[in-house]
Amino acid sequence: MVGVMVLGQGVFAAEAKWESTVAAGLDLASGNSETMAANASINAEKSGKINEIRLGAEGNFGESTINDIDETTTQNAKAIAVYKRKFDSFFLYSDNSILHDKMTDIDSRLIIGIGIGHRLVETDIIKFDIELGGAYINEVLANDPSDDFFAARISFRHDQALSEHSKLWLTAEYIPNIDDFEDYLFNGEAGIEAAINSSLSLRLVVQDRYDSTPSADNEKNDLAVISSLVYKL
Repeated sequence: MVGVMVLGQGVFAAEAKWESTVAAGLDLASGNSETMAANASINAEKSGKINEIRLGAEGNFGESTINDIDETTTQNAKAIAVYKRKFDSFFLYSDNSILHDKMTDIDSRLIIGIGIGHRLVETDIIKFDIELGGAYINEVLANDPSDDFFAARISFRHDQALSEHSKLWLTAEYIPNIDDFEDYLFNGEAGIEAAINSSLSLRLVVQDRYDSTPSADNEKNDLAVISSLVYKL
């Protein structure tokens, strides 16, 4: 009986382990023009034998001043909530996010996704998942009528430990409108992180967002390179 209780407590502890980080970055330049770019994020992950949870929020702001005229160049924020229920190498998932991006006239873009996934690789060094499912998308736009629709969703995520103190990750998702496959979203991210000490790390992330049908006067593609200092809580 004591052995069963100890084992149960061990499994519960492993299932309830959280890893949390906060990150922030600031880039400044001055001279003939002045520029400022700032970013901040917070993330929390819990990974157990049955459940995986990933929560996060990030914000980015950029401003330039030329001839005493201020212009906002970046202003966006995003929050995510991801859950996976594992059955050996297969899992059910719920992948949800909400985005605000003033520069592309997106007041809010809510994506609620569910589906099934398969962990093709899981070692101490590499994890590689693929996912297939559906999504509900609701968009509130500043200059266009709001819209909502159902979409398909195909994605992958690759996590790899480069060493004991560094890691990289790659993600990509394709989300086409089921009524019009020429209307789609693509989101991709590549990141690398290396530890400075037991609490601090340096992080470099490249994010790409593609909207095949952007609102009027906006480009289809948005690419961002974000560097930050990360503190492990």
